[in-house]
Amino acid sequence: MSNRNGDAPRHRGTDTPGRAALWLLVPLCLGASVPRLSAQVGHDPEHSPFQDVTTHQTITPFVSEFFGNRGDAGVGSQAGPAIGARFTQTLSDPLELWVTLAMISSKRNVIDPSLPAATRMTGPIDQKLVSADLGIALRLTGARTFHGLEPYFGLAFGIIAPTKTVTDPGGFSANSNITFAPTIGTRARIGRFVSLTLEARDNLIRYEWPSAYFFPTDSNGVPITPPVLDPVSEKDTQMTHNFTLTAGLTFHFNL
Repeated sequence: MSNRNGDAPRHRGTDTPGRAALWLLVPLCLGASVPRLSAQVGHDPEHSPFQDVTTHQTITPFVSEFFGNRGDAGVGSQAGPAIGARFTQTLSDPLELWVTLAMISSKRNVIDPSLPAATRMTGPIDQKLVSADLGIALRLTGARTFHGLEPYFGLAFGIIAPTKTVTDPGGFSANSNITFAPTIGTRARIGRFVSLTLEARDNLIRYEWPSAYFFPTDSNGVPITPPVLDPVSEKDTQMTHNFTLTAGLTFHFNL
């Protein structure tokens, strides 16, 4: 099938499952945070819904699903599984510092804009991505759990980079991207020093599309229509949403 310009269909972002899960986590986190604002009236320490968190560091090995957004051109990183780990350090009762590392098994398409629309896209091909970021989190119940839950919001800044940098025909470069990642999640205690962590985050990734996608020519310099991207309605840069769902096992300790 072709789009309105007769080009091969473009693959828009696949962020719908991630967006839905993000909204499902919001009431869980907010619901757990509201009682923190009231005094613990009528509860002795042993039976209080709040329990103090006495540890200051955590390590969390995790698995994730990365819902990659291919972008308007269809050559961005696609959905795939990920594994990684996060280390946290308590800064104050409500604040934590994060360091997160992950390996993502993604795929992507390749476009040669000098070819006709029907044959210019190939793939998907394998693409391994390394993700590393530094973040800060606000623990909504402070240095306590509420009925075993520790909900949080976080913001992280980092980089997502392929293990192998490649420049496609036409000039698109699959290389490092700076990412900004708002995050929401919660820890659920399953033991004195162990929690189950559930999290959703949105990795914001910016792509730059080469001029050959807007004004393609063949090997003889003759213009080709339709272009990969419409120069009238589409821009040469695009910020994409790349949702990630994560489940991990968190170990609490003091150094």
